[in-house]
Amino acid sequence: MAGMSMGDYGKDAPTGGGIRLRILRDAIVERKKIEVVSGGKALITTSDSVLGDMNAVISGSLPFDSPNKTDNNNFVGKYKGKKVLVEIKKQGRRNVASEITFTKIKKTVEFGSNKGSGGGADATALFEGAACWVTAYRYSLNRDIDDEYSITLNDLKKVSDHVSTDKSVEEIHAFIDNDPVWMKSSIRTANKLYSSQKYKNQDFVFYRGTEIANFIAKHFAIVNREDGRPFSNINKWSPADIYMSDDSFLLSRISDEMTFQGGFNKVLLELITEKKLIGVSLKKVEASSARLTEHNFTRASANVRKPFESVGSKTLMNSMDVYLYGQGYNIQFRATDREGKTWQGEMIGKVAKHGKIGGGVLNYILESIYGAGNGIWREYPSAAAVSTASRNRSLDQKIYDLATKNEQYICAEGEEIDLQTISEARSQWKFSKYIGLTLTDILMSGSDNDRDELTTKIYLYATSASDDSAPYIKIS
Repeated sequence: MAGMSMGDYGKDAPTGGGIRLRILRDAIVERKKIEVVSGGKALITTSDSVLGDMNAVISGSLPFDSPNKTDNNNFVGKYKGKKVLVEIKKQGRRNVASEITFTKIKKTVEFGSNKGSGGGADATALFEGAACWVTAYRYSLNRDIDDEYSITLNDLKKVSDHVSTDKSVEEIHAFIDNDPVWMKSSIRTANKLYSSQKYKNQDFVFYRGTEIANFIAKHFAIVNREDGRPFSNINKWSPADIYMSDDSFLLSRISDEMTFQGGFNKVLLELITEKKLIGVSLKKVEASSARLTEHNFTRASANVRKPFESVGSKTLMNSMDVYLYGQGYNIQFRATDREGKTWQGEMIGKVAKHGKIGGGVLNYILESIYGAGNGIWREYPSAAAVSTASRNRSLDQKIYDLATKNEQYICAEGEEIDLQTISEARSQWKFSKYIGLTLTDILMSGSDNDRDELTTKIYLYATSASDDSAPYIKIS
């Protein structure tokens, strides 16, 4: 079991009755043995001056901590890292005394080790909400928040006029209060967002899952429908998790736009430049400081090109997969469930790891390059229709014909294409292979330029960097 951190002592005791420092103070005064990191239980003593400061913190006359690292006029500032406690343990017939720091007291149940983080609430909503509250708190200060500071619920409540989240401030504070990693990540995120003059506005209100964030999500759905559904979900258009808004601009600037390029996205970029509205994508910050990057501030396709390299599979019958290779990445297309009802591509590669593209979007991209009716749904209107066909043997001959036509791409050397073997295959295999073969057939029917355009567009979409993607900043 780990030892207490200095910040732990400032948290509320699990059983109530004040902060956890009171538990240690009472053990010292009552000469009650407690568990220590060195093993077993020990009697803890300290000087009158240290005990006096502990009492002062408990009574409220001495601050427990400060967000300013250089401020030592508080308990943590005075005693962090200092061996001001003495543990006394029996060794044989004699007592052995050792000087220790506050962090050498074991974090037992009594000190809150069994308290859960977030009470089972949605962790994503909590950590994104924490970024809002902690950044608003950073905006209220004149210096960065110390990395080791334990933000209190009262700290956050001071900035309630500047935050709106779908999780309560109490839930969010409980989450970071019991998870030091997310506490530090939230602090580093807040310090980085405040540090950039390019994106700083003292009038910002921070939103997660409410108001302006919901407004943008609803308008995205409208534009996506009117623009031919180029995105399967909002995260492919913009992975922004929170929004910083000064709420002084007219929402009609956004709602009047019904296209992505030159419309919705253009206005969002204008609002970023004006420091009026900024979408922020968040990642856990585990390094000593956060990194801020800009995305989609210039159109991605002007700067990114991922030429086609190859398409196909190593074997026809022994694999459901079809692979598409673009420069610097490859993407695996296959059924994603056992029943053979859903199908998608997942990117593989360091740059594009975990990027995905669904059948509907792929169909849209194919038709934009190869023409209407030349998508993976050219014979069936949807994955569901293909799934039904796979179960009544409607695909058997089609798979045979497509495989024969594209044998050089999808068959192993010397592998025979046999209609009876195809007919006896599982419906999941038929479903997955048919769509993959259709993709291969369309792809190879076009020109080199068509194939290069397709692999570039797939890359840009799967990495949320297409021409239609929204501008945002990322903290990582």
